[in-house]
Amino acid sequence: MSAIEKRIGAKITELRLEKKQTQPQLAEKINVSVETISRLERGVNFPSLKTIEKISMVLDVPMKTFFDFGEAQPKSSSFERELSKFIAYLRTLEEKEISLIHKVSRAALKTLKD
Repeated sequence: MSAIEKRIGAKITELRLEKKQTQPQLAEKINVSVETISRLERGVNFPSLKTIEKISMVLDVPMKTFFDFGEAQPKSSSFERELSKFIAYLRTLEEKEISLIHKVSRAALKTLKD
């Protein structure tokens, strides 16, 4: 499994969760198995362009979104998956809730480092 597979898989997870879709829902909408979605999200398999096109249509995002990684390099597939889930969760919250989570997280991590 290459870095690109992991990054695209993490992006699929992030976008799916942002749109509040489950793996079974996405699988049904693009006519693949749940196992296929799981393998794509974990970076075990590389999606074809046709599959990326179907996912982009269902999730209502441009295809280029799956290839927009910014400058950060992935740390590991599990790290990227957890980060994607967390980002998707944060997108469901209000700004004041995100600010509180940020403050609490920083305080907790500072305590752990001390």
